[in-house]
Amino acid sequence: MQKSEYISMIIDNLLVFSIKPPQDLQGDKLNDHLGKFERDILKIIAGFNKDFLEYFLKILKGKNPEELNEILKKMEKISFMIGPTGNLHYLSQEQIEHILNKFDLLKLNEISEKKISSIADEQLEKQFGATHYSTVDALENQLASAEFFLVEQGYTSKEIQEKFNKVRQDPSKLAMLFTLPQKEIYNVPPELQQENTITSGGQNNSSAQDVTIDNSQKAQDAIEQHIQSIQQDINTERAQKVDELLQQIKLHVKTEMTENYEKVFRQMHPDRLNRACKMLKGTKRKSRRMAIYLEWYTLSFLLSKIELKVEHWQVSSRSNRGIVGVYTAGIDFSRYDNIVKEFSDGKLTKVINIAKKILQKPTKKAIQKLGQDLIAETGFDEHLYFTQ
Repeated sequence: MQKSEYISMIIDNLLVFSIKPPQDLQGDKLNDHLGKFERDILKIIAGFNKDFLEYFLKILKGKNPEELNEILKKMEKISFMIGPTGNLHYLSQEQIEHILNKFDLLKLNEISEKKISSIADEQLEKQFGATHYSTVDALENQLASAEFFLVEQGYTSKEIQEKFNKVRQDPSKLAMLFTLPQKEIYNVPPELQQENTITSGGQNNSSAQDVTIDNSQKAQDAIEQHIQSIQQDINTERAQKVDELLQQIKLHVKTEMTENYEKVFRQMHPDRLNRACKMLKGTKRKSRRMAIYLEWYTLSFLLSKIELKVEHWQVSSRSNRGIVGVYTAGIDFSRYDNIVKEFSDGKLTKVINIAKKILQKPTKKAIQKLGQDLIAETGFDEHLYFTQ
């Protein structure tokens, strides 16, 4: 990712976490200030949670580059430990604040899981007393960390609980949970799996779909039906911008631009179309990736236009659930454009084939699952929950 993309992620995190920058860094000043950092530094900052991002903004003023580099190295090391996949993920809000209060006393070469865990335990002993925090509590907190990790690895709730029961019987097996291999996260939602079997023999053909885009007549018919439902007139100014961008795209992709692709691209907002234009122009015309990107932009746009009743809120480590309300809307899959750039051809092809299955039989659960799988790739603490 480019520096500008990491800066955008940091600004987005400030909005998601409701963090107000210091007075001297508000508005464009923060953007300009972040632009002075190297790409690798911005990558570290973009991965901070709410507490670390707030702490970084507090200590930013008055620090020279050498001091900041040392501080960021320490923060990065600790953030991996207490982050979603770290072994200390279970630490509470109060414990993290206690660690940050001791931050200046820590030296980079002294930072270890044992050291950070020891500092976190100080807060528990202060809050509950030395005898309250039992070994059973410690094991359950470790299992809470393992649960998040295993979900990210693709394991079902039933599989996770079966493994947890074995660990509760023999705590020495705890470490093995963090070494389990990744399962396939992206798979066809359960209610569509029957559609995904071969009639002769009933064998699942998902492995074949990993390699080849589904161009069956059934898939094409469903796509054309959705394309007809999204067609609407757009104002002259927007139409002009769209036409200019579309001409650039067509000039580059040439015969790859089918009639259906063009119909969908003409309905896109110019901002997203401009993003698509840059991504496509940065791809070799005859590469397989070109066809995959055209499919992604087309299918993700069609999915975004399917309106559902959604209940939306944002959750941070500091706050409880804050319900904004229930309304009718589609999931904005365009937010994942930069994420899918990093996908392999096979991984993105599978996402495309799942999208085609969903378009043939759209359900809230199926769209929700694909959205949640993609959310898992972003690192943002933001979720969509669907109502009945």
